[in-house]
This record gives sequence, C-alpha cells and structure tokens, in this order.
Amino acid sequence: MSDKQEWVLCPNPEIGDVLRWDEPLWAAPNKPRGKRDKIGEQQIVAQLMVKGETLELNVTSVTKLSSGDAPLKVKEGDQIRRKKTSLQQGSCHKLID
Repeated sequence: MSDKQEWVLCPNPEIGDVLRWDEPLWAAPNKPRGKRDKIGEQQIVAQLMVKGETLELNVTSVTKLSSGDAPLKVKEGDQIRRKKTSLQQGSCHKLID
C-alpha cells in the first residue's frame, strides 16, 4: 500500500471496504492467570467480506509497527475474524477510492 492513499476514520465499515487498524502483539502466556504481556504492535490492512456479530476480513497487508523480535500473528492472504470493537480500539480507518 502506498503512503499517498487517503484514509478516513471509519466507525461503521460496510462490506467491500478496505480497512486499516493497529493491533497489539501479545507474548505467549507465562503466568497461570492474568493478562499476557504486550510485546509489540502490528498494522493490518484488510477488505471486509462478511459483516455480522463478528467481521470476516481478507488480509491484504501486515506491517510491524514496533521494534524487537515479536513475530507477526497474521500474514497476507489470511482470512481473519474480528469483533467490531477490536477494530474501533485500533483506530479503524477506511481507504478512500
């Protein structure tokens, strides 16, 4: 994806929209209970395929935003499912054609 593309905040994505948001990268569980440690951040660009209780997306690109050796959790071409609230927490943006 080019940096010259225009992105706008998208609170209500529709089917076919190309979306971009940030997600945390979490460490493997090392505690019996409690929250896992955040070890990095990734930016995902994906096209919305199915809208419902959970959103189904087709990943077009993934960029690691943090330094360090945190592995990316998704790759280009993956089909992923996310709750709408997860995208909103990551500051979801929509690509303007």
